[in-house]
Amino acid sequence: MGGHEAGEVASKLAVETIFNHLKKLELTYKQVSSKGERRSAKLISSLLQDAVEDANNQTHCYNIAKGLPEGKGMGTTLSGFLISSLNSSGKKKLYSFNVGDSRTYSFREGRLKQLSTDHSHYQLWLETGKDGPAPKHNIIYNAIGPWKRIVADQHKFSIHNNELFLLCSDGLCDMLSDKEIQHLLKINRKKTLKETAQALIDVANEAGGKDNITVVLVKP
Repeated sequence: MGGHEAGEVASKLAVETIFNHLKKLELTYKQVSSKGERRSAKLISSLLQDAVEDANNQTHCYNIAKGLPEGKGMGTTLSGFLISSLNSSGKKKLYSFNVGDSRTYSFREGRLKQLSTDHSHYQLWLETGKDGPAPKHNIIYNAIGPWKRIVADQHKFSIHNNELFLLCSDGLCDMLSDKEIQHLLKINRKKTLKETAQALIDVANEAGGKDNITVVLVKP
């Protein structure tokens, strides 16, 4: 989180902690898959929430050790997903999770769709009827680190043929509108994912580049 102490430490800690939790799923794959689709989905959801809570706890304890009050200190936003085929049909499902205003998008048949919901006061303002002046886009009420308790948003999606998934920090979507991102994905569709990700970053920097930009593209 920009402007907060050691945001890069919080980010690295969150990624490492969640990755270690996901390895537990690999170790118990046969056990999980034998429970049936509904049971498997529930176990995956529980695992993802445990991973996010653990990442938050470790980061929050760092802040407490520094003598920082609740809501202060280092922190990071988070957006990710797990792809799994733990269901009777064998078709892959995408289990997404997010905290804060980093985003997950789907790009399919030339159309971009945001799958995550921003945990920002601006988004709350939109959802509650736009009462009063609009808050700033970058003021968030949920993040890894500053608060003792957090709950990740989780959603499950089917994966379609030729569907592309985009994970990004607000350094991208604050500089480029969804229509601009959609256009860039269209015109770069014949390039490699790495080249397309770099094209998004380059255009966001040309538009002002006011924040760090993270872009991950995944095509299952």
